[in-house]
Amino acid sequence: MKTYLHQLWLALICVLLFAGLLMPIGQFSNDEGATALLTNFRINFIEGDSAGAMWALAVIQIAALAVALFELLLSGFRNFTLQKRLLIFDALLLVGYYMVFVVYVLLLNDSATFRPCIAGVFPLISLILIWITFMAVQRAEAAIIAGASSFRLR
Repeated sequence: MKTYLHQLWLALICVLLFAGLLMPIGQFSNDEGATALLTNFRINFIEGDSAGAMWALAVIQIAALAVALFELLLSGFRNFTLQKRLLIFDALLLVGYYMVFVVYVLLLNDSATFRPCIAGVFPLISLILIWITFMAVQRAEAAIIAGASSFRLR
């Protein structure tokens, strides 16, 4: 079985999306010194309270992780058309993730300052890697087509 470079990018996308699920993605702080950590699943206040209404971010990121993992498993079968469609779907999921993320930040930003954490950038890095993977899949498909059409019987 031949391995491709885009399989490495897909594995890195899966690792980034999984790590982003486990880490906080932002922090809110107000003038009184109260802080709250925003995760993909909930918002945790420094006083020990938490609100679990933030699950939409986790659902979108888990769906993107599942699509990327399926794409990684599918990448060994050379079904390039389905791979490209799944990459586009994964990219749309991550764009939707950031739309929901911005809505949450705007709704929760009640005279508090928001500071993003490093895990908030992981879906953006994954989105860039999806674009690189898409181009690599196109390149691999073109190389296979070029190799097949160069064979002639004499």
